[in-house]
Amino acid sequence: MNKYFSIKSFCKIITVILAILFLNFIIVQLNTVIEDNSAIISGNRSWEKILPTQNDSLDNIGVSANKSSSMVVLEESTLRVLGESNKDLRLEMASTTKIMTALVAIENSELDKAITVAGEAVGVEGSSIYLKYGEIWTIRELLYGLMLRSGNDAAVAIAVAVGGSVDGFVNMMNSKAEQLGLKNTHFENPNGLHGENHYTSAYDLAVISAFAMRNDEFKTIVGTKMYTVQGNDTHPTYYFANKNKMLAQYEGANGIKTGYTTDSGRCLVSSAERDGMQLICVVLNIYDTYGTCSSCMDRAFNEYMPVEVGKKGNVLETFEIDGEKYDIALNCNLVLPLKEGEHLGLYCKFNIYEDVQLPLASNTVIGKLEFYDDNRLLFSANIVNINDINDIGVVRKLSAFVGDWRISYTNGTIEQIFSVDGSGVKA
Repeated sequence: MNKYFSIKSFCKIITVILAILFLNFIIVQLNTVIEDNSAIISGNRSWEKILPTQNDSLDNIGVSANKSSSMVVLEESTLRVLGESNKDLRLEMASTTKIMTALVAIENSELDKAITVAGEAVGVEGSSIYLKYGEIWTIRELLYGLMLRSGNDAAVAIAVAVGGSVDGFVNMMNSKAEQLGLKNTHFENPNGLHGENHYTSAYDLAVISAFAMRNDEFKTIVGTKMYTVQGNDTHPTYYFANKNKMLAQYEGANGIKTGYTTDSGRCLVSSAERDGMQLICVVLNIYDTYGTCSSCMDRAFNEYMPVEVGKKGNVLETFEIDGEKYDIALNCNLVLPLKEGEHLGLYCKFNIYEDVQLPLASNTVIGKLEFYDDNRLLFSANIVNINDINDIGVVRKLSAFVGDWRISYTNGTIEQIFSVDGSGVKA
């Protein structure tokens, strides 16, 4: 009897201790969320303060030891940064790597092509869809396994099928990063497992994601909550549920990818569209990925709105060259995310195509007008000539023009000045 009561009492003590520890953990987490949310709502804290600082306890905030955190929110069509902290810091990105894997695969393969699973894709460490050697899958099915279930084996299977080998595919990934003008990104593998030279920045990853979301196939895949892979003679039917909780808990969410390793910490790339504005949010190495992304996108949606600053056909400038006048006009509508009371200055450069063939009939797309903010290319718009051009010298001189576009947005009214400097034009 004494033994019985002794064991029973001991169990009660253990239960009480565990309850106290669990309650303490909940209180810490609630305080963190309340502090972050109240700071964002009140607007008293900068974007940088949304993330942990070096003075925070790593044990309390749940980030990887000896590493920083980073965050960026940008608008998808213009790549304009709406909020950031350490956006250019090189960090590991875990399975968010698969955003580039999917983009490269979609751009370089027939998605409904059937492939045979290679031996390299079997038994890959980490998250898996449990592929077996010799199974028959389509690239499309593997992409759903890659992006919804984060299959590291699916990444390798795709890499071998599309790139001929894992190394060949990784070269394609790095070539795409270079093509996008990324300065802080390098890939060593297609799945995001740890590598000494496998890294990106929050900004670079947001740019990759923005370009990926412009692809309809990619956007459909990452916005899918549940996908069924029909069985065949080589494998059973699979049901893939998306791991990305943002799709269920955030208004307007339509992607993109979660990620975690012990080296990278918790990572998340989120996307959402509201009132015609598509945002991309990247969080690297922060414990509360969902809460942080939600707070950051809420703030951006509350502060910014899409504003049409130029319409297709608007004449930007009339140039006089060798006594002849030429009108240059936009070939598309221009929409910028702006906030009330903002005064924005953009640097513009005329990028006239080198291979234009004369004569150039009116309304021919002759190049792009590129817009830069903080020395970063935000976006470009096609430009057309209103008048016929028969002199190659005119085209060369147009290439030397640069401009400034100053925009003010107050009380719903847009004021803008587009000025051009032709001092670089040679007579």
